[in-house]
Amino acid sequence: QDGFPHRHGRGGGHGDLDAVFARVAGAGDRDRHAVEIHLDHPAPTDLGDFMQAVSANDVEGLRRLLARSLSRVGLGHFVLDVVAPLNVQVGESWMQGRIEVFQEHVYTESVQVVLRNALHHLPPAGSGRPRVMLATVTGEPHGLGLLMAEAVLTLEGCRCISLGVQTPVWDIVRAAMAHDVEVVALSYTGCTSPNQVIDGLVELRGKLRPDVDLWAGGSAAALQRRRVEGVLVLPQLDQVGDALARWHARHAATV
Repeated sequence: QDGFPHRHGRGGGHGDLDAVFARVAGAGDRDRHAVEIHLDHPAPTDLGDFMQAVSANDVEGLRRLLARSLSRVGLGHFVLDVVAPLNVQVGESWMQGRIEVFQEHVYTESVQVVLRNALHHLPPAGSGRPRVMLATVTGEPHGLGLLMAEAVLTLEGCRCISLGVQTPVWDIVRAAMAHDVEVVALSYTGCTSPNQVIDGLVELRGKLRPDVDLWAGGSAAALQRRRVEGVLVLPQLDQVGDALARWHARHAATV
C-alpha cells in the first residue's frame, strides 16, 4: 500500500470527544493494567458502520464511532478487537478497489487522532518497566502500528518513548542510549522490502547494547520467513503480554 501521511494535531471540531477521553483516563487511573487485554473479550464489534462511514467520506461520523467504541470497550480491547480487524478490512477494501487511497488515509488519520487523545489522557507510567522505545526505520512511513503498540504497552505498565516513523538506525541507537531504554520495538508493514527489514534488524541489533531487547512486529512477511538472532518477532499485538511476562521473569532480580 502507499505510505500514509504522518500528520500531527487534531484539527477543529473534536471538542465533543473530550468527555469520552476523560472517561477512558478515569478507567486507566483506576486499573492501569488493563483496560485489561487478558480478560475475556467483549462481544465482537460490528464493523459495518465504520466501513460505511469510510465509504461515505463521513470523517466526523467515523471519529464519533471510534470514540464511542473506545469508551464502551476500553483502550486495550479497542486496539485489539476494533482497530486491528478494521485495519484488515480497510486494507482489503482498498486492494479490491472498493475504497480509494485517500479514504484509507482518512481512516488512518482518524484512528490516530482517537488513539493519540486516549494516550494523552492516560496517567503517566512513572517508573514502570520495561522502558520501551518505539520507532519505524527509514523506508517505513506507517505510524499507526506504533500507536497501537504504545497503547498496549502503556496499559501493561511500560514507560514508552516514541521516535515516530522513518528514524535512521543510528538515531534509534543514540536515543536508546540517551533514554536508557530496555526494549526497542519496531513496527513494519508490507511496504518495506524484505531485504530492508532483515538488513535493518541485523544492523540495529549489532549496534544496540546487548542488554537491550529488540522486538519487531507487524505484517511484513520477512519477519516470519527469516530469523534474526537476538530479535523477538511479535506478529500480533495480543502476544505483547506474554513477551512482557517473559521479560519480567528474566529481570525479576533487578526490577
